[in-house]
Amino acid sequence: MKRNSAAIKLIARENLSGRYGTPMAALLLMFLCSLLPSMLITSTMSTATVLGIVTTQLLNYMVSLLVAVVGAGYAKLMLNISRGEAFAVKDLFFAFSHHPDRFIVVHLILLVIQFIFALPFDLPGYMNKDMSDNAFLLLMLFGSLTNLAVNMILGLFFGLADYLLLDNTDMSAMEAMRESLRLMKGNKGRLLYMDLSFIPLMLLSLLSCYVGFLWLTPYMRAAGAVFYMDVTGELDAPRPKPAPQENDSYNHSYWTGQ
Repeated sequence: MKRNSAAIKLIARENLSGRYGTPMAALLLMFLCSLLPSMLITSTMSTATVLGIVTTQLLNYMVSLLVAVVGAGYAKLMLNISRGEAFAVKDLFFAFSHHPDRFIVVHLILLVIQFIFALPFDLPGYMNKDMSDNAFLLLMLFGSLTNLAVNMILGLFFGLADYLLLDNTDMSAMEAMRESLRLMKGNKGRLLYMDLSFIPLMLLSLLSCYVGFLWLTPYMRAAGAVFYMDVTGELDAPRPKPAPQENDSYNHSYWTGQ
């Protein structure tokens, strides 16, 4: 049964009801994992030379790949919430102990595609130091819009790859990308519509000085997890719940959401 955007978002809200604390704490930790290395790179690397620019970009790409692995852990957290299973902030690091190279390969491929499309907008800015402010701002605007469009298109094709790797520890990166392509046939329009339906809330979050994203991001990621479960048929035929374990660290931890 294919559910529409409204039904998927409703399920996501119900799943998150009373459980926003842990996803918000995990989101802040994920933000720090991205911000602190980026600040360190910016403050220590010089971009006055070609070597400095290339080195800075390579370091930023390495950070983005590590953050992508953490992001896969955030997807695991949302899957656990959506499935009614135990969840905690430490789920962020789940992918690091389950063949992280698979997640890195997927996101490296996507990063290379993004780099190819961004290159025509980045090179002129690096090579022409006499470019006027208006021309530079226009170039940045077109570059940002192109990057946004490329990311959205890649998500419509390969957005399920991380979920598939999380659920199938023996699946390779390429197998996950191929399976995502297969699953997304006939479902791209649904995902696109759902993604676009969040735009009004994104604008409101911007007006709140980004504070609103603390609530909106878990909501969007929960909807993404529910969408994955809908596409794979799990919502109609739920997976058996894992047996409870004694001395489960999730149950009495400060970081738990239950």
